[in-house]
Amino acid sequence: MEDTAVDAFLTSSFGTFVMTLWHGVLSAPSWHNFTYLAYGWALAYGRQTITTYLWGSGAAQVKHFSRYYAFLGGALYQRRYQLWARVIRCGATLVPADAVIDVRLDDATMKKSGRHIQGGAHYRNGAGTARQEYRTLWGINLVWAIMRIPLPIWPGHHLSLPIGLELSLKETLAHKLKVPYRSRSALARRIVDHVAAELPTRAIRVATDGGYATQAFLRDLPGNVNVVGRFLLTAKLYQLPPTRVKGQRGAPRKKGAVIGSPKTLATPSPAWQPHPQEAGAFIQSWVGIWHSVFPGRPIRIVVVWRPHCADSPTPSGKKAFGRLKPLEAFFSTEVSLSPHVILETYADRWAMEIDIRDSHAYYGIAQDQCRKFTHIVGANTLRLLMAAGRTLWFIVTSTPQTDVALRRLRPWYRHKVAPSQFDVAWACREVLQEAGIFPIPRFFTAVAENQQEPDKPKLIAA
Repeated sequence: MEDTAVDAFLTSSFGTFVMTLWHGVLSAPSWHNFTYLAYGWALAYGRQTITTYLWGSGAAQVKHFSRYYAFLGGALYQRRYQLWARVIRCGATLVPADAVIDVRLDDATMKKSGRHIQGGAHYRNGAGTARQEYRTLWGINLVWAIMRIPLPIWPGHHLSLPIGLELSLKETLAHKLKVPYRSRSALARRIVDHVAAELPTRAIRVATDGGYATQAFLRDLPGNVNVVGRFLLTAKLYQLPPTRVKGQRGAPRKKGAVIGSPKTLATPSPAWQPHPQEAGAFIQSWVGIWHSVFPGRPIRIVVVWRPHCADSPTPSGKKAFGRLKPLEAFFSTEVSLSPHVILETYADRWAMEIDIRDSHAYYGIAQDQCRKFTHIVGANTLRLLMAAGRTLWFIVTSTPQTDVALRRLRPWYRHKVAPSQFDVAWACREVLQEAGIFPIPRFFTAVAENQQEPDKPKLIAA
C-alpha cells in the first residue's frame, strides 16, 4: 500500500518536478528516504514534525523511524549544498538574463523547549510585541536567504524562493560541540559565496539589515555581488584619496578628508531632496569610503532625515516597535545606483520577514523534535528545500496558464492581485488530491484497503 501511494506521488506533476530537480544528487538508499519524507511533507498540515511525515506517508512501516533521522543528519546534511545548488540554478533561469538577481538575507530565532537541544541558547528576538521592542527567547537561531523570482503573468510581483540555510551557534556552544565557530555574518557570507559561485555570470544584489554591516560579511565580496544595507549613524564617511603627485614621498593615502557621519550631516541644506514615497522626509546622497569596513572601496550612502519626528515630544518609556526614526542611513556597494533604487531595494527586504512568517505557517520550519545539531540542520533544510521546490513548481506550472483564479470562492479577497505562499500550498494540495494522493490512514486501516467487488445495494423490506 505504501509503495503504491509513493508511486502515485512520483507520477503527479509536483512529484515529478521535485524528483527531477534533485535527481542524481543522493545515493539510491538516501533517495528512497528522501522520497518518503518529501511525500509526507507535501501532505502534512498543522504541526509538521518528522513523525507526521513518516506517519502520513507510511514510511514507518518500511523501516524503523530512526533510520530517517540518520538520513537527515547524515546524507542530507552532507549533500545539502549540492541540493541548494540545483535550487539556485533553477531559480536563476526564471529571472530574465539581463536582470539583476535579488537576494534577501536575515536570521530568525525559533522558540524551543528543552536544555538538551544542541544549538539552543538565549537569543535576542527583535520581532517582539509593540510593548517589547527587544526581548530574548530560548531557542535556535537560523540564518537563511531567499531569491526574489518575478511572476510573468503577474507583472511587478514576486515570490520568495529559499536558497540557503545555516544554524547559528554561540562560540562557547560551538567549542562544546566541536563545530567550527562562525558568526551570523560569516554564515550569511557563506550563503552569498555559494550563490555567487553557482551563478558566476549573473549580477547579484543582496539586501540585508544593519546586523550584517560587518567586516566578516562585507569585505572581499565576489565580483558579481553588490550589497545594500543599513549604514551606522555614527560611522564616518571619508572622501576618496587624492591623486598621488609624481615624486611624492611616503605611502599612498588610503582615504581622503572626513565627510562626516549621518548624525553630523543631518543639517539644513538646499541639497536635501524630498523623499520619493514619504511626505515630510528628505534624502541626500554621498559617495565616499567606509574605511573601517570597506578600506579603499567607494560606496554610496543615502541619509533619510525626518525633521518632524525629531521635533515631536519624546514619549516616556521605551519607544514602540516599528516607529519611524528621525534619522536613518543606507549604503550600497554599487555606486552607480540612484538613491531611489537603494531605498526601494532596502524596502523590499521586508519580503524576508514575510518569508519567515510563511515558514512557520506553510514550511513547518523549526517544528522538529530532534536534538542533535546535524539532525536540526538536516530537518530544517529538508523543509526549506521542499518549500523551494513547491514554489518553483508553482511558477513553472502557472506560467503557461492564464486562467489562474486567485479569488475563486474567496470573495473577501477583493484586492488580491498576486499569489502568496498560501496559494502555492493550496495549489499543490489540490493537484495531489486530484491525482488521488492522500495521507496513509493512521487508525482505521480498513479505509485504505481497496474493495475488490463493487458495492451492491441490498433490498430493504417495505
